[in-house]
Amino acid sequence: MKLGSFVIFCAIGLLARPATSVAKATSSTQAIPTPQAAAAFAQALTLCSADDGRLWGHSLCVPMMFVDSANREAVLNQPAKGAIKDGTVYRLTLPSDIGIANTSFEFQGRRWSMVMWPLPADATLRAILLMHESYHSVQPALGLQGNGGLGKNAELDSRKGRIWMRGELVALRTALQASGEQRKQALADALLFRVYRMSLWPSAAADEQSLELNEGLAESTGIDATQHHAGARTAAAIHDIDSVEKERSFVRSFAYATGPAYAELLDAVQPDWRRNVTPEFAFGRATATAYHVAMPKPDANRAVAAIMKYGGKQIIAQEDTRAKATATRNARFTKALVDGPTLNLPLGKFSISFDPRQVYSLPGHGSVYQTLTLGDAWGNLEVHGDGMALIPSTFSSVAVPLDKTPVGTQLVGNDWSLTLNKGYSFQPDPHREGSFVVTRDKP
Repeated sequence: MKLGSFVIFCAIGLLARPATSVAKATSSTQAIPTPQAAAAFAQALTLCSADDGRLWGHSLCVPMMFVDSANREAVLNQPAKGAIKDGTVYRLTLPSDIGIANTSFEFQGRRWSMVMWPLPADATLRAILLMHESYHSVQPALGLQGNGGLGKNAELDSRKGRIWMRGELVALRTALQASGEQRKQALADALLFRVYRMSLWPSAAADEQSLELNEGLAESTGIDATQHHAGARTAAAIHDIDSVEKERSFVRSFAYATGPAYAELLDAVQPDWRRNVTPEFAFGRATATAYHVAMPKPDANRAVAAIMKYGGKQIIAQEDTRAKATATRNARFTKALVDGPTLNLPLGKFSISFDPRQVYSLPGHGSVYQTLTLGDAWGNLEVHGDGMALIPSTFSSVAVPLDKTPVGTQLVGNDWSLTLNKGYSFQPDPHREGSFVVTRDKP
């Protein structure tokens, strides 16, 4: 799921949510031009054929579709039920209950890689994206699904968590640009910042490791399957670090930088490292072992001293300023989603797509999503603009602010909209005055 947005079809056990309607052929109006789509599919075929299972022992040549989110038009590289052949590609309109994002998903009994149209104009970025998403299609066969990107990683929206993540990213960039003992020292510093950060939160190691297993491996695969020279791979990994450093939130985005960085360091000394990856794989430990660097013990004094070599004073000052803005933001979230009236919807088997750059931790309550498309048995919820939706760490429900009594099947709130399916209705929340919940009607 390439950074930008991604979709997960799941219940709590990451179970596939089946489509409830058959796809229909598109009209003659084509938002995705056939020649450009065919050329991109040809590029993907050339790349995956060249890899020929080299990286993972599985072919990256997979069923793939490009999708326009504005009209749900999809162009496929292989036939599918309801699709119309158009030259070398196939066209259909996806059913409304399928989330649109850069992802991999089950459709008509097959696993497809979905890539949002338009594709990147830059040929290198486009190539990496195509192979990143192709990896997600073979990921289940490898048993390396992680948590599908649903880990909390709440520490990465805190002042301390961000300071030590930023320190790690700067040290990793330094390691990628260095060699010999200088590389080993920068790697040791990156590991020190990582270990110390994770020591501050009991769940940090497992949560971060899981997202790296999901997106870190995918992004590094995209780079290694497309960039055939070490210098080009290093440049791509540094580009990812630079991009993630600019994001407003690291909660769901950090692995797109750390994964490729550690992967390229591993490639330099242990090119076949992927063959030893298991669900317990941790980038930090694996890279330390490959470079014969001892994993450091958490040490606040050593970490503070080391980060000063990487612009630590500026990082800390910037995060102090951000912490004040975060407190203001969280006060707004709390007023709307904790103290104020809300509409609460239960989550069972659901599909969810969101922008990982707009996910924020609300300590003690869960994560706030400012861009979200979510579907469940009760219908579909869209959050956009300056909207907000609160999902607890258990993923048992989703809540949005409510400013009026809900009625009907089409509800519009402050930067969110809900389409309610037949058989469901709004009921007053017995635990919160002015709030409502969606419940299934009794037969």
